[in-house]
Amino acid sequence: MSEETVFKAEEAAKLNVQSSFPAMALIGVGVALLLAYLFDIRLMDFFWPGFIIAPGLLLMWPAYKSTADEQSKLAFLAVPGAMIVTVGLLFFAMNLTDHFEAWAYSWTLLIAAAAGGVMYVTRYDDNEHLQERSYNLIRVLSMVFIGLALFFEIIVFENFNPLMSLGLIGFGLYLLLQNKRAAKTA
Repeated sequence: MSEETVFKAEEAAKLNVQSSFPAMALIGVGVALLLAYLFDIRLMDFFWPGFIIAPGLLLMWPAYKSTADEQSKLAFLAVPGAMIVTVGLLFFAMNLTDHFEAWAYSWTLLIAAAAGGVMYVTRYDDNEHLQERSYNLIRVLSMVFIGLALFFEIIVFENFNPLMSLGLIGFGLYLLLQNKRAAKTA
């Protein structure tokens, strides 16, 4: 079998997969709609945060398309885009759990998302100091989020859940393992 024949067969297979994608997508959407009808699921109650997430992703697009050689002039929009996507994801999670009281401590994730957006925009820059500071800010804000979540959920909202205990135990074990690894490499 010649190299040209193999190449043509590979191209035909790729074209076949590409041409069958719309049909598979239609089947998937049809199955999802049928299941929603059968189980009486109101899709808008489930997917409305997508109307927040989509514009955020559009704002992040110029930074995504940027390369090390050619940075987009609109790449800075990834910072508010990351924050908007985070708001949409928080709405999605809070909508699923019907626990919108979580906004009392979720604001820390918005600031962390801004730092993540800065890291994403500057991923090709030589400024490692900015990357490191953003990473450390995300770590600190994640810890503040966990602390505030525990405070509000246990003390203020009185929503004690055994899963929180397991989460704390697991996170504590993770920190212990990290400390042991750091001690071995030092």
